[in-house]
Amino acid sequence: MTLLQIAVDEELLLSAGVDPAKAGEEFRVLAAAKLFELRRITLGQASQLAGLSLWEFIDALQARGISWSNLSEEQIEHDIRSA
Repeated sequence: MTLLQIAVDEELLLSAGVDPAKAGEEFRVLAAAKLFELRRITLGQASQLAGLSLWEFIDALQARGISWSNLSEEQIEHDIRSA
């Protein structure tokens, strides 16, 4: 396991609306969400990285405006045509 340490000014966190006491947890979720959005990891891997259950992670994605289905427009169109 790798431990990452990031030095961040507390005032910057506060101005971004991030509670300094919960910054590590928030950053884990944000990193997992972005890696998932970029299709570098799966939904299951992202929920594991975020330290959340699958359903909690899906809720976290939705709260950030990120689709949990991770399907391309072409895949969605194909699925609609095939339905």
